[in-house]
Amino acid sequence: MEITDDQLFKQLYCVIGEIHQVAQTQLAKQATFRGQGRLLFLLANNEGVSQRELANLARVQPGSISEVLERLEKDQLVERWRDQQDRRIVRVKLTARGRQLHAKNLRARQKFEQQLLQNVSAAERATFLQVLQKVHDELAAHYGQLIPKQRKAGAKV
Repeated sequence: MEITDDQLFKQLYCVIGEIHQVAQTQLAKQATFRGQGRLLFLLANNEGVSQRELANLARVQPGSISEVLERLEKDQLVERWRDQQDRRIVRVKLTARGRQLHAKNLRARQKFEQQLLQNVSAAERATFLQVLQKVHDELAAHYGQLIPKQRKAGAKV
């Protein structure tokens, strides 16, 4: 029996949706608001980033990021300060508490990923990664202008 493109994509969308739903439900237990884990991840990997740069990385408007950072600052997860050279720039970094929460989120995500892949062999993982990369390459070739720059640059594993 031949497997159609439609069957593959329906299964892919279904699995992605289920992974997203379960991950959001599990991580919501640790976060005070939706998207918090993503910002902690971005800040953990971009120490001292400006608010504008953080907004670009998070793909949100600079004004929107201010509200979110106020909440994170109130929860003592981030620290903000004015740049020494250019006082118009506000820089952001994780506090010790923010780094602890990020590490906890990271461990939870790794456990989740391990659970999902525990019955997938090394060979199957390699094949799966190759297939995903081929699909990504075709996506970039046909719709690259719609893919955020940081995704295109960091796509290959």
